[in-house]
Amino acid sequence: MRVSLFWLGLLTLLVFGLLGILVIVFLQDAEPWAVLTRGRPVGEQFFWGIGVGLASSTLALLLISAPFFTKERHYYRRLIESFQWTPASILLVSMCAGVGEELFFRAGLQPLLGIWWTSLIFVALHGYLNPTNWRISVYGALMVGVIAGFGFLFEGIGFWAVAIAHTVFDWVLISKLTGSFPRLWSRDVS
Repeated sequence: MRVSLFWLGLLTLLVFGLLGILVIVFLQDAEPWAVLTRGRPVGEQFFWGIGVGLASSTLALLLISAPFFTKERHYYRRLIESFQWTPASILLVSMCAGVGEELFFRAGLQPLLGIWWTSLIFVALHGYLNPTNWRISVYGALMVGVIAGFGFLFEGIGFWAVAIAHTVFDWVLISKLTGSFPRLWSRDVS
């Protein structure tokens, strides 16, 4: 399974990243390098990305720790645990999703569709807007807000800030759900 996680991460990075670059070049008529390098200095972008990633993952953990979410939490935990995660694979998959998906959604689609439509599409494609499961849709509504925040982060700070925020968000949630997260959190999401 470790190999499949490697390929899953790489596929996410390459497919979404390439689609994002194609959208930037052909639909925005822009230079990908300009999109990646605009904004605040890279060090400041990393600072903002880490802070927003930690804050948004904390909000998500608070919601999924709630008693009403127990059934869904166990479902997602079993799904995540079906892979053989290591700390390295969690980081790799998180980084690949952070960079690849943000290239497509934030750098590619958002300038064309706007923050809110892009956020709705992102969350819907991840399966969190489910009309047959209100608990998942509550999480989805939170995620639309979080992803819109990522959109504002992209516009105000830059691409690397949002890629880092997404990476940190995924790393925290996957680490917590697999039991790999350092014991910094007082609430258990078992």
